[in-house]
Amino acid sequence: MNTKNRFFKAWMVCWFVLTAGMGFADDGLRQAIIETAKRYQGVSYRYGAESPKGFDCSGFVRYVYRTAAGIELPRTSKTIWTSGQSVGIAEARMGDIVVFASKGVIHHVAILLDTNSVIHAVSLGPKTGVIISSLRDPYFGPRIIGVRSFLLPPE
Repeated sequence: MNTKNRFFKAWMVCWFVLTAGMGFADDGLRQAIIETAKRYQGVSYRYGAESPKGFDCSGFVRYVYRTAAGIELPRTSKTIWTSGQSVGIAEARMGDIVVFASKGVIHHVAILLDTNSVIHAVSLGPKTGVIISSLRDPYFGPRIIGVRSFLLPPE
């Protein structure tokens, strides 16, 4: 990253922090997260990876948050679930993290795009890599256990 890009990114982070009280930072950060996530659509799934060469689910979410917002997230789906603030599914906003489990075991995270879709890194047969999925998907929909936000002011 050249000096001009580093300066611009630092300036944007400062602007978001300074304008947080005015309600701009939250929306700006959320939009940056969505735009960054969509840039990696089609990147292959790679277990344990968190780079544009390949991602697993938590690696993808972590990389996007770090790149777009300078926010460091925990590394695994389970530790993401135990961090951040719990948000009701009805109150969830774009950029929040949707958490999934099967038989009580947390196994997947995704970034909420809108009320009906998420972007995530998956490895499910023909659905492999960073893709957008509906929350009504017969596999993912029933496995949603909650939403976490790292974009809300601490309680």
